[in-house]
Parts: sequence; C-alpha cells; structure tokens
Amino acid sequence: MDVPPARVAASALVLPALAAASAAIRYQFGPGISVCLVVALVLAPVWLGALRHYRFARSLLVLALLAIAWGTTVSLLDAARPFSSTLLIAQTSQLLSLVGAAGLLLWARSSIGVGWTVAAFGFGALANVVLTGGNVANLWKYSLAIPIVLLVLGISMHWRSRLLPVVLLTVFAGISAVSDSRSMTSFLLLAAAAMLWQASVPRIGDRARPWQMLLLLAVAGLAAFSLLQALILDGVLGEAAAQRSAAQIDTSGSLITGGRPELGAGLALIGENPLGYGSGTVPVSSDVWLAKSGMDTLGYNPDNGYVEVFMFGGHYEVHSVLGDLWIWFGPLGAVVAVLIVVVGAIGTASRMSTRTASAALVLLAVLGAWDTLFSPMLTSYRTLALLFAVAALPMIATTANQQLSPASPTSRRSAAPGSGSSRPRSGRP
Repeated sequence: MDVPPARVAASALVLPALAAASAAIRYQFGPGISVCLVVALVLAPVWLGALRHYRFARSLLVLALLAIAWGTTVSLLDAARPFSSTLLIAQTSQLLSLVGAAGLLLWARSSIGVGWTVAAFGFGALANVVLTGGNVANLWKYSLAIPIVLLVLGISMHWRSRLLPVVLLTVFAGISAVSDSRSMTSFLLLAAAAMLWQASVPRIGDRARPWQMLLLLAVAGLAAFSLLQALILDGVLGEAAAQRSAAQIDTSGSLITGGRPELGAGLALIGENPLGYGSGTVPVSSDVWLAKSGMDTLGYNPDNGYVEVFMFGGHYEVHSVLGDLWIWFGPLGAVVAVLIVVVGAIGTASRMSTRTASAALVLLAVLGAWDTLFSPMLTSYRTLALLFAVAALPMIATTANQQLSPASPTSRRSAAPGSGSSRPRSGRP
C-alpha cells in the first residue's frame, strides 16, 4: 500500500527534529552511555553521509577517532598510574557523544533548517533537565537558561525580524541578571550588542570578509569585557555580585583567573606532560600536588574537598573543555576543541560580515569560546556540538543570505544541504 505523501513529508521532518532533540540529552543508562550517544550510533548511517556537505565535518570525526586511539594507548602504556576501564569508557563516550551530536545536528540542519534544529535542541535540553533533575540552588542559572533561550531563539528565526532577537536577548539578560548569573548575563548582552550592530549597519557587498570581522569582534569583545567588568564592580548586577567579583580580582589580579583557578591546575599538568595522561588513567598524589601548586600561583587555596573530590577524585577534571581533552586525549584532543571554536568563529564572522548571523549562532559562539576554556567537558559538549553544526559552512558556496537563513525543507530540495538555495555564487563564502 502506498504511503500518503503528507505522511512521508511529516516523517521526514519529525525524525530529524527528534534527532536534534536527542543531541541535547545526556541522561545516561550506564557509565558514559547517554541518550545522545545511543541515538547517534543508531542513526550513524544517516548522518555520516551528511558530513561531506560541510567544511571540516569529516576532519572533526577523524581527529576525534585518532584522539580516542591516542588516549587509550597512553593509558595502557602508563605503568606509573592506575588504569580504570570504567573511566576509559566514560571519557571516551563523552568525546564520541560530542562528535555524534554534531553529526546528528548537521543532518537535522540539512533536513529541517537551522531555526528548527536549534529549537529542537532547546526542547531536548529541557527534556534533559526533567530527566536528570534541575539544580535547585539556582534553577535558571544552572539548568533552564540555555535550553529556554535556545528554544525561543530558534523559533524566532522564522519571523526574520532584525530587532526581535535584540529584544529577546535583552529580556533574557535581565532575567539572568536578577538570577545572579554574571556570565550568562554578559554573554546575552554581548550577543544583543552584536545583533543590534548587525541590524543597524548596512551591508557593503555580498562577499564575506571573515578575517576583517574577526578583528573587529576581538576588539569589540575586549572593550565590552572591560565595560561589563566595570559595571559589575559598580553594583549593576547587585551588591553580592560586586563583592564576589572584587574578591576574585583581589585574589589573583583578574576576574577570570580569580573565578576559574582550575586554569592553574590545567596549565601545571599539561606543562609537566604535554602528551596527555590518557583517557583511562587515574591520577596519583603527585598529580594532585602538581595541580594544587598551579592553583596556588593564582592565589587560590587548594587545600579543600573540591580539589580532591571534584577535580581529582578518581579522574582528571580541570573545569575546561580544552584542558580536559588535552589531559585525556593528548594534543589531538586539544585540536578537536580548537577546531570547534575556529569553525564557530569563522562561521560567525562570515555571517556577520554579510549581516546574516542569527542570534543563536552569535550566542553559541560566545558561549562556546568561554566553555572551551572554563567549563567542564561533561556539561559543555552538547552546546559545542550545536555551535559546530550551526556555524559550519557548506562545501558548496551559495549566496550568503540564502546559505545562512533558516529556510524550510521545501526550499532546499534543489540546494546543498543547509544552504536554502541552488544558485551558485562567485568567490569564496
């Protein structure tokens, strides 16, 4: 019996949306075996074919597989430290989940467009909160902010309004400010400023100029950081935030290093062994002492349960995606993290130079840069996968407006996946 065309069309939309939602779910059935990883493995024959349509997608997969081999080999050859097969599976699964989630999201993007992919991811992230439980210490800050913001921004992309994203980002920044979330407030305000600039500055030509835009964004980012730091210290986000920020600056001389002393531990460990420690290696007392000495140089007192339990309680955790991947998988793991940030930066800059960047992409780029340096791998790999999937440029160049818009699937039937157009353009994107 023939299947009605409407039902075929519906299934062609629902499955990619569910795949995008599953990419945001890290609920685990066992050590490292998450919903995201299971779905990625089941649908691998589908999304592996989509990688060839996007720049650096296949490179990401190859680098990750080589990094996994490197991390496993280093652990097996290390006779001075204990080996844990459970730890090896858990940490390897995190890297596989990152790559698998990126593949699922790229396939979803080519099937349902960028906007619905982001919205589906946000919905999946909310489902993850339900499955794993929210952090009651500050539900918005630690659990709900990113899922809700991405869900709303993804849906809003279909209104094609230049000012709506600015309004939404500003509203969410206000909610984050009253929820004592300094970093999220700053990210949202930076994204709002970038979108306001994009809405107000006319486009000059169709050719993307990513390197010029990257330089402009770097200068603007440094200026914005200085301004936001001054506003926080002046009490704009509340007296508690101002006092906490002042104490962190007094401790190490910088708001960043004062708030993230784990940076000292990561630098000390990597400096001692730049080839990494292995994905199944359990730290020994000399590693803990070395990490503590690095944290002490930043003015932080490391003699507490946080360092012994959270950071080195049977595993290495330096509160940094870049640091975690480097320690677990060696330099190749670090290259995976850097590649994602570079793809995010170039993709964002290319779109902003042609005034076609979405609010979700800009926010993910800022969030991804921060998480790569200052957030754990376990809580960050899902949004990093989304950043890569949204920012990746198609292999076939198309006109910037159509290439980067959240077009409907019907508009892409004759186009490259995720492009929204079949018309070629001259020059490089």
